[in-house]
Amino acid sequence: MSTAALSELQPVVPPETHVPEIAIEEVSRDISRAIERAEVAAWLDLYEAAPADFAARQGLSIARDGDLVWTTCTTIPFIHFNCVKNIGVDSPVSEAQLDALLAHYRNAGIMRPWFYTNPHTEPTRLRCWLEARGLQHQGGWERIYRDATPLAAEPLFPGDPLIPVDDLVVEEVTPKTASDWASFIDAKYRLSASPWLVALVGRKGWHHYMLRRRGAVVAVRSLFISDGAAWSGIDAPVPGIMAPSFDLDAMLGERVVRDGIAAGAKLFVADIEAPRPDRDGPAYRNYARLGFKLAYSRSHYSYLPAHSS
Repeated sequence: MSTAALSELQPVVPPETHVPEIAIEEVSRDISRAIERAEVAAWLDLYEAAPADFAARQGLSIARDGDLVWTTCTTIPFIHFNCVKNIGVDSPVSEAQLDALLAHYRNAGIMRPWFYTNPHTEPTRLRCWLEARGLQHQGGWERIYRDATPLAAEPLFPGDPLIPVDDLVVEEVTPKTASDWASFIDAKYRLSASPWLVALVGRKGWHHYMLRRRGAVVAVRSLFISDGAAWSGIDAPVPGIMAPSFDLDAMLGERVVRDGIAAGAKLFVADIEAPRPDRDGPAYRNYARLGFKLAYSRSHYSYLPAHSS
């Protein structure tokens, strides 16, 4: 009897089912639009705050055509600064619009523009159009959200009881501490964006937080609230990518949610930037404790790097 035949006689063991460590909720198209609009509103205001001389030096700009918004930057290499924020979100996009956007980036000398898509993007064949033009799916982020349900009164992430109480302190950034906050972000991302960042401190809608250990900044995260929707970002170090620990960001996330609820936010939006296929791990657990649910995965499309095979 052959080996193949013997293997066929072995009992079939069904794969183990895995329960994700965060609730997954199928959201409607209207809710997905509200989620995406929260981020777009933050980026529009972020760019509006950029000092003119800084924007000119960095080749930094944001543009819109109706509801469609896209960013361009010739000096900052990160995805956020050369991407179409909400293609096909508020209304179906056409092939002509897609080609015009690609032409814009080519003319600006941007070799790798990015496009975000999600399960509600219209039309559904947009992914086919992107791939037909040579762009490929290159990962993505988990889109998470929560409503204004209050958190429990006691701290969710109290820290290690063996560490002195005053060792880790979360504080909101003020004009006096803005340079500490901005310098920390610049160092983590290897940027020179302090003039832009400092311009956000004290700006309407923005709340910035630093976590200090023995006086030194060890993690940061920001919140932007507009029309009751709160977007959380400008985080460093990004847990799971720039740092192995998720605990510091969780402490900041708790402060962000508590302050956001107190400020009247009804919808909170954030991302898990180091997604896992089983949707387990500390990022999922921590956000679940903060009351977040997983709405969908947002896919990212761009050209492969020039050195790729």
